[in-house]
Amino acid sequence: MQEWKQTIEANFKQWLDEMAGEADRGDHGMPGAFSPPEEDPAPDLYSFFEALCVLRSDVSKGTRRSHETFTRFGQTLAGFEEMLRDLAGRLSAERQERGRLELAAQKRFLLPYAEILERLNRLALKLAHPPQARFFAARRQWSTAWISFEQGFALLRDHFELLLRDAGVTAMPAKGQSFDPTRMKAVAVEENTTVPHNTVIDELGAGYLFKDEVLKFAEVKIAIHKGGGI
Repeated sequence: MQEWKQTIEANFKQWLDEMAGEADRGDHGMPGAFSPPEEDPAPDLYSFFEALCVLRSDVSKGTRRSHETFTRFGQTLAGFEEMLRDLAGRLSAERQERGRLELAAQKRFLLPYAEILERLNRLALKLAHPPQARFFAARRQWSTAWISFEQGFALLRDHFELLLRDAGVTAMPAKGQSFDPTRMKAVAVEENTTVPHNTVIDELGAGYLFKDEVLKFAEVKIAIHKGGGI
């Protein structure tokens, strides 16, 4: 073999030996050494079951937390609804009390006017029977003046009654009705067997209603049967 070939072969073998030495040092953790990438461990049934248990535990914890959250939310909502019901009840009671006070105030205001109307009605009954004049001519003049006065008074009374009716005040019929202690006061009794017991036979004081509530009690005379009481 030629000398130059032997030299090249010797140098190549030396290079191979050096590379082999570098590879051996790399396996022992020497710096700069080449190391092949580590492969993932092959999956096994135990690892899969372990991961599955961890996942199930996380899901269970999340479900429990969600349940607790919804439970607390439901309790809070129930308390809020109870508070709303209590508030609604208080508002309703307040409205009823305010309405009762307003109704009482209106009744106190209208009662004197109802009494005035009653006096006007009584006076109208008296005006229906004018006093008699002594002389014929004077009697005729007096009668004409009296009729004019009666007509004017009737217009005034009707207008006043209309105003009260518009305000909600209406007369309460009593005569011929059965005695009702919630709307009437028995101020006189009379033994009378021509009508049923406790029937109102005369109205001595008119009664008035305001929005279906008693504004003024009717003062009445009632018929009683002997031994029947009131």
